[in-house]
This record gives sequence, C-alpha cells and structure tokens, in this order.
Amino acid sequence: MIINTENPIISYADKGKPFQYEKIFFSTIEPYILEFKNARLDRLTDEDAARCLARIFKKMEVNGVPVLEFFEEDINKMKALNHSQYDITTKLASMIAHDIFCCFDKNLYDENDEFAVCDRLYCIVKDGEKDYIYCDSTIKEGKLARKKPSPEAEYFAELMKFNEQGRLPKKKD
Repeated sequence: MIINTENPIISYADKGKPFQYEKIFFSTIEPYILEFKNARLDRLTDEDAARCLARIFKKMEVNGVPVLEFFEEDINKMKALNHSQYDITTKLASMIAHDIFCCFDKNLYDENDEFAVCDRLYCIVKDGEKDYIYCDSTIKEGKLARKKPSPEAEYFAELMKFNEQGRLPKKKD
C-alpha cells in the first residue's frame, strides 16, 4: 500500500496544526476495510468498526512479527483496565498510525528541521503476500526537473532494506 502523499492531511501538514494520524491510516488501509465490511470505517457502528480493525490487525505484521504479538503487552494492559474492544482497536490503530506517519507530522520535526523516524515497518499479509505500507513519492531536482525519491521515500526504502536484513526490532522496547 503506497501512502498517498497528495492526501490533504499530509500535503497541508504544518507546525502547530494537529496531524490526523488515524484518519490517514484508515484511508491508507481502506481497501482492506472495504474488503471486510464493504463500507468505509466512519459508516460502521463502533462494534463493526472494532471487528473490522481486529480482523485487519490479525493479518498485519510489524518487522515480520504479527502486530497482536508485538503489541501484546499494551493490549493486555488495556484489557486489564477494562477497555472496550472498540477502545483497544482504536488505540492500537493510533499507535500504529503514529509509527507509520510520524515522518509526515511537521510538529515532530527536530531542531535541525529533520522529520521523525521509527524503526517499525508494517504490512498486511494476504494470501501469503506481504503488502507493505510505504512511501514512494518523488521530488523535482534541479532546473531539468529530474525526479528523485523524496526524503520520506528514502526513509521507507531504508526501512525495507533493514527489514530484509533482519535489522529491525522483533520486540517492542
């Protein structure tokens, strides 16, 4: 799944403006949401939305580890606090969204004006094939308008390379 960098959430992101992590996450995984429920997530009841997200999370991996296993401690803490299934799935979606889209949130840029990074690469496994969530945007370079990968696309390419080499963490720190 290619991240749509033309999405207004990303293209109009700016310091001081809230970044809508969950909304961009749900629009990115929308083909899987439609596959399970044949409706957009915002049109589902809380119960159906929770079921839909739970099904997607069961097929999702982070750094080659099932998402539910990777975030097991967080999920168990939420269950111990008697959170509803809807709350658990939406909070998990929020954690995943922050990992994936942190590089687009201008509020997280450091003092050197560099974007935030994370050492987690997510995919959804369907029929044995891994559908990675990544960015492949390009920017114009020079007067000849040659295109080169954007810094965010280079970041995701590096994550993919590290994942292939097994250099990404298999447990949450």
